[in-house]
Amino acid sequence: MATTKTPTLWRRVLRVLLWVIVFLALTTLSVSIGAYYGIHQGEREREQSHLGEAERHYQAGLEQLDAGEYERAIAEFEYVLKINPDHPLAGQGIAEAEARIAAIPTPTSETYEIVVGDLYQDGLTHYEAEEWEGAVAVLTQLRVLDPAYEAETVEEMLFTSLYNAGMALLDAGRFEEGIFYLDQAVALRPLDEEALAQRSLAMQYMTALGYWGVDWDRCIDRFGQIYAIAPNYKDTFRRLYDAHVTYANAWYAQEEMCPAEEQYAQALQLINDPQIEQKRDDAAQVCAVATPTPIAPIEGTQTITLTEMPPGFTTGRLAYPLYNTQTDLYNIYALFIDGRLVLMAEGADQPCWMWGNGALGYRNLLAPGISLLASGEAAPRQLFSETGVGWPTFSPDGGRMAYAVQDMAGDWQIYIAPTDGSAEPQVHATGKGPVWGPNGWLAWTGCEAGGDCGIFMDNPDDDQPPSRKTASINDIGLNWDPNGGLLAYMSNVTGNWEVYLLSTGGGIVVLTDDPASDGLPVWAPDGSSIAFASNRDGSWGLYLMEPNGENPHKILTLGPSLPNWTAQRLSWAP
Repeated sequence: MATTKTPTLWRRVLRVLLWVIVFLALTTLSVSIGAYYGIHQGEREREQSHLGEAERHYQAGLEQLDAGEYERAIAEFEYVLKINPDHPLAGQGIAEAEARIAAIPTPTSETYEIVVGDLYQDGLTHYEAEEWEGAVAVLTQLRVLDPAYEAETVEEMLFTSLYNAGMALLDAGRFEEGIFYLDQAVALRPLDEEALAQRSLAMQYMTALGYWGVDWDRCIDRFGQIYAIAPNYKDTFRRLYDAHVTYANAWYAQEEMCPAEEQYAQALQLINDPQIEQKRDDAAQVCAVATPTPIAPIEGTQTITLTEMPPGFTTGRLAYPLYNTQTDLYNIYALFIDGRLVLMAEGADQPCWMWGNGALGYRNLLAPGISLLASGEAAPRQLFSETGVGWPTFSPDGGRMAYAVQDMAGDWQIYIAPTDGSAEPQVHATGKGPVWGPNGWLAWTGCEAGGDCGIFMDNPDDDQPPSRKTASINDIGLNWDPNGGLLAYMSNVTGNWEVYLLSTGGGIVVLTDDPASDGLPVWAPDGSSIAFASNRDGSWGLYLMEPNGENPHKILTLGPSLPNWTAQRLSWAP
């Protein structure tokens, strides 16, 4: 009888061991992928502490415990304690799971050899079939379980699989995934010249594409750099041509014929199109006789009075960007409490009201930099001129402004300067998306020197270092409540963009939960509601909800397209 029971027992042990191995391997791979996306593409997704989710994770831990998934149960209970260290039952759950694991007989070395042997054969099958991504997954599991098992052969197969998977993904245009695999390969051994070149081109292409429809100067410059070294790379040639033409059309629509002529001329150097040539000639004719004037968008010239106010909009003035499909640029509109809908600036985005005086700051896309349109004035004043600048925000008294500047390496720095330009801007921190709160504190998204990223808060007037409040580089779109105690923001840590609420004293609450994308939250100046952007009905619109996330409803339609929408901003002031 003992002889019959022993194999049955070890088959059960083997099944449990296999589940544990797979779980550990997937956890290791998941952590690696999360770290990669945060460091290399702003895509790293870290677990968030959500106080309201503590009970849900505790119940999930109990379910895993009942199902015999003890390691997963421990993970759930530990996460509960991260959210709420004082949870009365999570510690007991961990103790129970550990006790049940201890009761499982220790597997013999023969059992391990069977497991790693099966994984090796499985990985070899994927490898010989040139199923590179499958081979990577299995061989990674094998190295987690036993790094010494056929070490040289496994490393050779893993490197080759990572290399080929990365190159194939880059060739298919799946740039982020391809770069991830190549970066895993280089951890094993150096890449050859071809792989390094393809990785570099993919990085440059993604950077250039990120400026499309947002910053034409930088977009053209980046695609031009790619075209100079690899003119046949993907659709670089067509992208560069279309960028010149679209940028020229935007200038043409603004009746700024000199810059339009320049862009048309550069486009004609790539493709000789009779229609573009005619536009170039028309622009050149006007430019030749035009009196030089400072270039400035037409401001606040179009006003629509709504026949019915959007439901729930009861205070202040709400500025928002609206994409113009004809010019491929954003314009800024403002909804006022008296029912007026006003075009504030063309070729502009990332609006920010200056509290107390009605002035509107924004990113100028036609004359790259930061502009300020004072209340009652027809033309803006340029506060800062440079490409790659964004997210202007003003101190509570309006005497200083903060903004972010991206250098040629793609890194963002936050600067603070007097609004009147009386002193040189000073670097304050590494990061982007700064927002100044009514309490005098500055918040932004950035990373520490060690690579830990998230939302940072800081009093720029003291000598204390900033404090990090969250753990993801994709915690963005920040906006303070009128009292300065809460910060609304957006994040995709769950795989989908949602709106969150962060307390300065600690604690995070999820305000939206919809399969569509929700983001760009902004507080009403009296704290009565929060506006946000969403495409939850199939097209983009502005929505209002209560501060607790209840009663979300649409108030304005924005249209089908909001390119690079996560880099935009809403602004709501009294």
